[in-house]
Amino acid sequence: QLVEGDDGVIVDHNVERGNPADAPQLAPAVDRVRTRAGRPPRTVTADRGYGEKAVEDDLRDLGVRNVVIPRKGKPSAGRRAEEHRPAFRRTIKWRTGVEGRISALKRGYGWDRTRIDSTEGAKIWVGHGVLAHNLVKISTLAA
Repeated sequence: QLVEGDDGVIVDHNVERGNPADAPQLAPAVDRVRTRAGRPPRTVTADRGYGEKAVEDDLRDLGVRNVVIPRKGKPSAGRRAEEHRPAFRRTIKWRTGVEGRISALKRGYGWDRTRIDSTEGAKIWVGHGVLAHNLVKISTLAA
């Protein structure tokens, strides 16, 4: 799981053994970001794998004002109207850019395959990729 800020800097990442469900991992990730930043993010967006009412409620309890996550399954008419609002659609399009970031991390920062065995080794490998990416990104932003 990867959490990035609006400037493209990765602010949280997590590696889990196996293939756990997405939804239960989002609120703890946002809470870690809130703890580090001293305030909750204003907006949180994610793909449909996180689209559950309980996730939205958890994020709002953490202080997130705008939760922009398409719901799983067939949405009600009210929810469909919500998901077709221009602000919702604009934020979802921005989220799609994260997929490109993941692809770049795989190609350029070793995320395609860990070279260290074990889950702990994978966490180290991913962390080094995040560090390298963030150093490049921050230096670009500072220039």
